[in-house]
Amino acid sequence: MSQPKSELKTGLLALAEVVAIDLPAALTLRAFRAETDGDLYKAGWKGYEAATGVVTELTNRAYANKSIAKVGARMLERTMKTQRVVDAMAGAFFSALWPSLGLPMASDIEALRRDVKALREEVRAIAYEREAETDEISREAEAARATAIREAAVGAHVHQSFAEASWVGWRALPAMEVRNRVRS
Repeated sequence: MSQPKSELKTGLLALAEVVAIDLPAALTLRAFRAETDGDLYKAGWKGYEAATGVVTELTNRAYANKSIAKVGARMLERTMKTQRVVDAMAGAFFSALWPSLGLPMASDIEALRRDVKALREEVRAIAYEREAETDEISREAEAARATAIREAAVGAHVHQSFAEASWVGWRALPAMEVRNRVRS
């Protein structure tokens, strides 16, 4: 039993040192703007640690006391009994009141949640299938576009007599053909 007393004594001495020496010195340094390296901040944390240690030690000693433990156990037991009685009364009161007000029961709301979850899964599955179909269509369109570009390029090489033509609009013709082929 001597060791817990020495821990409490050490904590109280540290707290007294902070309150009597460290904090006033840090406040004085801060008042004259000569504070260095956050002395007030360090003193505050030192005080916090000392106070926490003292409170922890006192709490541990209180719980170790048999009479306080008995009182705490009785209070917990009575609180639990009171809670059970209140829950039973609330259940009886609301079980009769709820249907008369026309409000849904918790089981009804849970069933709705399950239905909404199932609908979400169905929508996700349909969206995934449509996305796969869209990917297939876009792949087909891309292949048709590539084919049209190749055919247009081959067609441009076949008509080399138009390479020196004064009319420049014929070079846009293959691009228009590509657009028309992709659209159809």
